[in-house]
Amino acid sequence: MFGSDPNEVVRVYHALIGKPTLPPLWSLGWGQGRLGYQNTSVLQTVYESYQNNSLPLETIWHDVDYMSQAKAFTIDDIDFSDLKDFVTKIQGDNRRYVPIVQP
Repeated sequence: MFGSDPNEVVRVYHALIGKPTLPPLWSLGWGQGRLGYQNTSVLQTVYESYQNNSLPLETIWHDVDYMSQAKAFTIDDIDFSDLKDFVTKIQGDNRRYVPIVQP
């Protein structure tokens, strides 16, 4: 790509690939995530700790612990049987839940 100055090069580049987009604002906020949540009650405790300590939280990123026998697109119906209720609750508080899928 060529241009008479850096701004022109950027214009040519954007003409080729398109202009950048702003990600959803919630994705720019604080997200809590880790491997090792044993069950939904542990997630609930973490969530309540953020609220009780007035800490910002936009998203809970849930690693593969929720999967049944590490199978993609499944939910452990013993340890995470009430996961749907938890997700509904945090969504009601305008928070996001993002399950990580690792086939």
